[in-house]
Amino acid sequence: MTIEPVRSDDRQPSVGEKGVQPCLPPLTGNQKMIYSALLGLGRTAKAYELLDLLREQGVKAAPTVYRALNELMEKGLVRHIVSMQTFVALPTSDPAQGRSVMLVCEDCGKARPLENKPLLSALRSNARKSGFEVKSYHLEIATSCSHCGCGNGQVS
Repeated sequence: MTIEPVRSDDRQPSVGEKGVQPCLPPLTGNQKMIYSALLGLGRTAKAYELLDLLREQGVKAAPTVYRALNELMEKGLVRHIVSMQTFVALPTSDPAQGRSVMLVCEDCGKARPLENKPLLSALRSNARKSGFEVKSYHLEIATSCSHCGCGNGQVS
């Protein structure tokens, strides 16, 4: 079975290509391979999909992929999309891993962080009013992206 990376007009560049921040944290060989593959896909991917993509480059076992993904998450370069059991690469390091809101297309797997300080402030404020203090959050919003459904007459 061959898994071809999705190549769309808005495909994310691989590590070393133009557009990727040169000030990424230091990466091991496996981390760089896995990050580049995930970034190049431009969408979410499961660990075993990454394993299949990188098998010819010497990545032979799932624990290697999971270890690198965990380390990349610690460095703020990858986010785990819990609802889909997939991972997505971020083009720059984002140390706010415990505080993320992600928009996730249910059709193609494209995922992007949502930066909306008033929304996040409202969530914290509402939690406080309810007697809770937000320590961390990971919110995933199921969507249909512009390539898969927005503007095509579909109603959400």
